[in-house]
Amino acid sequence: MVEHVDELCRTRRVERIVCGTEDDALRVAGARERWGIPGMTVHETLPYRDKLLMKDAVSTVVHTPRYTVPDSLGEAEEFAEQAGWPVVVKPRLGYGSRGVRVVGNADSLREELVGRSGDDLLLEEYVPGTVHHVDGFAYQGKVLWSVSSRYLNNCLSWQEGTSLGSAQTDPEDVLTKRLEAFAQAVAEVLPIPEPTPFHLEVFQHAKTSELYFCETAARTGGGHILDVLERATGMNCVREWYRSQCGLPHRADRPEFSSERFGFLLVPPRQGRLRSIADDYPVYADVRMNASPPQVFGPAAASTDTVMGLIVSGTSNELVEERLSSCMEWASRAMEWETP
Repeated sequence: MVEHVDELCRTRRVERIVCGTEDDALRVAGARERWGIPGMTVHETLPYRDKLLMKDAVSTVVHTPRYTVPDSLGEAEEFAEQAGWPVVVKPRLGYGSRGVRVVGNADSLREELVGRSGDDLLLEEYVPGTVHHVDGFAYQGKVLWSVSSRYLNNCLSWQEGTSLGSAQTDPEDVLTKRLEAFAQAVAEVLPIPEPTPFHLEVFQHAKTSELYFCETAARTGGGHILDVLERATGMNCVREWYRSQCGLPHRADRPEFSSERFGFLLVPPRQGRLRSIADDYPVYADVRMNASPPQVFGPAAASTDTVMGLIVSGTSNELVEERLSSCMEWASRAMEWETP
């Protein structure tokens, strides 16, 4: 991919390079620098990819779970004892919750670290409580607009075969205001040179209600976050992002907010054969089917691996969460599986 981009830049008049995937962000940033093309540089992109640099930057302005990059198994165990079990093991350059594990004891930690590269490893204190995400556009250290949501279950639910979803919070909610301020503080220390979408994940501690930084990315969120954002704002965020990267007129800073709240549910596969799915779909849900029974599945490899997705709306966060919970119950009985 890099060689092809360099060849195009060498042989043609390339004014902009558009990138829409997190996995390509650093490669594209490097090509921009080599050929003097406007857009995010490696220096600006790296803290959005490398979680160590990311946390080093944001820990100066917001609460961040304790973290470390251990040089040895002994250092990893020492950190876990000091931070308290369980601890989170994750890749520094990962995304989509791939390779993220929560381990509860020294034996599990040793097993989890076997085969992991020390250059792509981060240990983090586990924060109990709810997880939220904030999505919007940022530009030069300022959040242009944002929509806050609360996850149902958590970002690792798919590892246990449990559905993952989220519901947008009410604009007037005190927590929404806190999340907006949190997002602004993060944007200030991770500035972006052109209007760009961001996806920020935040823990709310179960005991103290304090907000803690999880991760952020200079891209749209995965799953059906893009779909519910478009319904909430009247904006196709990817379209406006691409136009921004091309230097074309865009409306990334001009959403038209709906009075309704929206939410989504991702139903992960099990390892086995999906025999059938009942068609008595919830009347208030927009169902996106990703399976054609009978079909054989392996276990989910990431949070966005799904059998189906469901999108709902409502006049409040409470109603959306209620409908998503009903969708979760429906999905659990609607699928008939044969497990090996």
